[in-house]
Amino acid sequence: MISMSKVKDNFTFRLICVLCCAILIIFRQPDLIKHPRLWGEEGCVFYQFALHHSVYEIYTTAHVGYLTLFNSIVSFVQAKLFSVEHAAVISTYFGFLIQLIPVYIICFTNNKFWSTPLKKMLYVLAIIVVAAPELWLNTTNSHFIFGLITFLIMVISVNELSKFQQYFFRALLFIGGLTGPASVLFTPAFIFKAYREKNKEKYIQAGILSICAVIQTGVIVYSILYNNTYNRLSNHDYKRTVYSFFVDNFSILPHTSTSYLHLTVFYLGLTFGIMMAVLFMYLLIKTRDNTDYFVSLISLLIVGVFSTLGSLNMAGSPRYAYIPGCIFIIIIISEAFENETNQNLKLKRVSILVLILCLAANIGYYRYGMRNVYAPNYPKWADEVAKWRNDKSYNPKIHPGTDAGQCVKL
Repeated sequence: MISMSKVKDNFTFRLICVLCCAILIIFRQPDLIKHPRLWGEEGCVFYQFALHHSVYEIYTTAHVGYLTLFNSIVSFVQAKLFSVEHAAVISTYFGFLIQLIPVYIICFTNNKFWSTPLKKMLYVLAIIVVAAPELWLNTTNSHFIFGLITFLIMVISVNELSKFQQYFFRALLFIGGLTGPASVLFTPAFIFKAYREKNKEKYIQAGILSICAVIQTGVIVYSILYNNTYNRLSNHDYKRTVYSFFVDNFSILPHTSTSYLHLTVFYLGLTFGIMMAVLFMYLLIKTRDNTDYFVSLISLLIVGVFSTLGSLNMAGSPRYAYIPGCIFIIIIISEAFENETNQNLKLKRVSILVLILCLAANIGYYRYGMRNVYAPNYPKWADEVAKWRNDKSYNPKIHPGTDAGQCVKL
């Protein structure tokens, strides 16, 4: 057996780590690679709209209450550059690439949170296995992945970035900032981090995200006031909102969007979420003088509050747990494998126990959870397009669902 102390953080290790993660992503549901699909809004909203509207309208229309630049890019490529047959392939593989970007960032950069090969391996494993099934290999929920990408770029010191990485990260911040609200929620923390580091590149990154935040905020406020199609901030159930806040943002355990219906699961999940919230507050107080830790934990709190409030009916769901969960896990991994002589040993043991519990639960749930969003009898895009080719009045069905599910009006 190879000792982890002998593993070197070189190019070979990093490349192997990325390739293993790519295989793991595919392993969760290989059928999605074999039979690419359109998922929810990426088919019946973004792609359908792009087929029947101009390029200008594709990039300027806020379909779901906020700008979705990445979805506009994907739907433009699908509708304007390729045939209908390729639509599902394009969205599936764009979704695949976006899921690999956080893995690339962790593997090919240096940071105190992932300063050793072991930390990198644990963290890339964690961000894959804790991802909710509804995030999987689609572009509909890509803004949650972009939110994690924004967080990772924020905590990275820019001193060791290559020229390629500098411009690549700037582009990611711009696209992420204009793709849903998740990324722009990091703006205050990003500005604070840039101020503390006083680095030109960090100021540029913060400036890009700030501009996106102003634009995105204007669109969101306008949508809520004048075109609140999804009834954000208007319909709510306080009991469900409180439950979602603690479970989505602190528990880091897998859960389903309907788990609150079962009282036993409800109270167990809520109790564990509250316990983890206590641990969060302890870590926040303990690390208040450490900029990286403090900014990360404050970011978790900001994202958690606004994600819960901005979710449909303020009811949360597993996808809203992704960004807070990934932030919390990175702090827990750092505490579990910290080697400082004055480290609190009790906290180290608690962190290791929480990490084991988190990884074991999520790995155990990893493939099982896909039953909520995928079934072999769901429509296959190739078959649906073939039906449309034979009958132009037919509307191809998409995921999730069966024959009575959502469709695309071609």
